[in-house]
Amino acid sequence: MTVQTPENAVESPAEVSAEPLPALPGATLRRLREAGGMTVGEVAQALKFGVRQIESLERDDYQTLQGTTFVRGFIRAYARLLKTPAEPLLALLDQTVPVRTTEIAEPTNMGEATPSPFLERHQRPVVGVLFLLVVAAIGAYLWTREEGETAEASHPATEAAAVEVAPAPLPVVAPNAEPAAVVAPAPAPVPVPGPGEKQIVLEFSALSWVEIKDAGQRVVLTGEFPEGSRQVAIGRPPFQLWIGKASAVRVTYGEQRVDLQPYARDEVARLTLD
Repeated sequence: MTVQTPENAVESPAEVSAEPLPALPGATLRRLREAGGMTVGEVAQALKFGVRQIESLERDDYQTLQGTTFVRGFIRAYARLLKTPAEPLLALLDQTVPVRTTEIAEPTNMGEATPSPFLERHQRPVVGVLFLLVVAAIGAYLWTREEGETAEASHPATEAAAVEVAPAPLPVVAPNAEPAAVVAPAPAPVPVPGPGEKQIVLEFSALSWVEIKDAGQRVVLTGEFPEGSRQVAIGRPPFQLWIGKASAVRVTYGEQRVDLQPYARDEVARLTLD
């Protein structure tokens, strides 16, 4: 009789059963990742997804992901990274989360709007009121325009009179009015000599020029003077006189008349008065 010990015991093929494959695509991808020696962080970096999204997919937690379309694309990219076919995984996804196609009923009566009962009850009264308001506005406009034209037609002369400017009245001169008296201008003040000063008076019967200097060589009178003019020079003596056309000038020094003939040569007189 042969006794089998644990060392020489051999399991029959019927007794060895293969581990069943997971029924969800996320768990399948997780097993393939772990078999390939990849971490969740490496998958997230390669697929440009977040670590939480990778973990949610591997847990088959589709509620935290962005819809069935996003999950299907996610599974395709993950399967491509692990170099495994994506179709069996997508078939598992469809069995787990069936995609429902919602039929959208075609809307009816697209071309015509169905009026509400409220509009049907109140549409006619509102239209009537609006019509009356329009008629009243047109009537008021026409009445105002007619009144304005009537006012313009009844007062044309008033507006013309307002535009015309009345001419200024001419001054009325009495026939026997006496001419107004002409007021003569006040005579210029006569200069008065100060202490130690004397004056020279010159009267011109024709155009002549004169220059007079006093003791300090200050010019007290100079210029060309016309016929009929009279000039007075005041200063400290002695005075130096230069007179052109001496025959036409009368000189009075103090209270005495000065004869210019002895001092004249070619009608130019040059003399000194002490």
